[in-house]
Amino acid sequence: MWYNRAMTDENPIDTALTHKKRPPIPAWRDTFVHFLYGTTGNEPLLLDFLNAILESDGQPPAKAVVTTNPFNPATFVTQKYTILDVKATDEHGGIFVVEFQTTERKEFADRMTFYGSRAFSSQMSRGDAYTMLREVLAIAVTTFEMFPTLRSIHNSFRLTAKANPNVVFTNKLQMHVLEAAEEKIDRVTELPSRLAAWMNFFYYSHLRSEEDMTALLNGFPQVEQAYEQYRQFNQDEQLRALDDAHQIFLHDIATDMENAKTEGRAEGRAEGETQKGLDIALSMKRRRASSGPALRNGRLSAPTFALSRRARSSRTLYRSAGPRRPQATCQSALRACP
Repeated sequence: MWYNRAMTDENPIDTALTHKKRPPIPAWRDTFVHFLYGTTGNEPLLLDFLNAILESDGQPPAKAVVTTNPFNPATFVTQKYTILDVKATDEHGGIFVVEFQTTERKEFADRMTFYGSRAFSSQMSRGDAYTMLREVLAIAVTTFEMFPTLRSIHNSFRLTAKANPNVVFTNKLQMHVLEAAEEKIDRVTELPSRLAAWMNFFYYSHLRSEEDMTALLNGFPQVEQAYEQYRQFNQDEQLRALDDAHQIFLHDIATDMENAKTEGRAEGRAEGETQKGLDIALSMKRRRASSGPALRNGRLSAPTFALSRRARSSRTLYRSAGPRRPQATCQSALRACP
């Protein structure tokens, strides 16, 4: 690990809870998640978390895992806006993409599907055989409730037959959602014990004392080690400053986007009024052009008659300049002239 700060006897979590200016950073914060699972040497922690999910879904465990986007404090502040929290592969080449989502967005399921599908399609290059494709597990831990009608905290999704959901089209693209949300956290005991320990860790670490957390995580050494690193993270001023800078960056991006939308709406209204006037003028012009000769008591109205006389005069000049045509033909043409 890139830090080696010694622990003190003071409990940083308890200290943070007693000082309003220094609240503890939640364990589900993306800065800490990437630090925890992306730091070199912490692969066993990530492996234990992923295997807890696989176990909950009735799948065999992975034996090893490698992080493909390791934590780099020098680039994390601005990079995190465009990358997932964790990307990893197991010993068979299976791909895991993990994201912790704290803001409820109606399009989050689409976002999750996009990143999972992109990870799946990016396995192949031109000329590769389909047999090289490996499973992709897109995993999201949310702090809000996504599926109120589903009781469990952990729900997995696959492509299945509408007529019979037990018939699976493929297992190679899976979506796993873990709702560490207030509405469901009391059901954590219904999960397998190891996954329950991880969910307790992410949900309660910044809310409960060290004594309570020790009791919650007792018997799960990898989760206990994650909590120890969480305590160190909250005590390390450099890491907290990194998190502060990252949060400021995200706020700046959100503000810039909102300002751009506001300016766009204002410009759109101004352009819309101009376009509205042009549309009205064009519509009136088209109506006049398509109305045809106006008749009054079976005769052309005065304006149209005047146009007809001008047209007749032009035809008279044409006849005088060119060869003489039969009278019937000219009269027919005159009647057809608008």
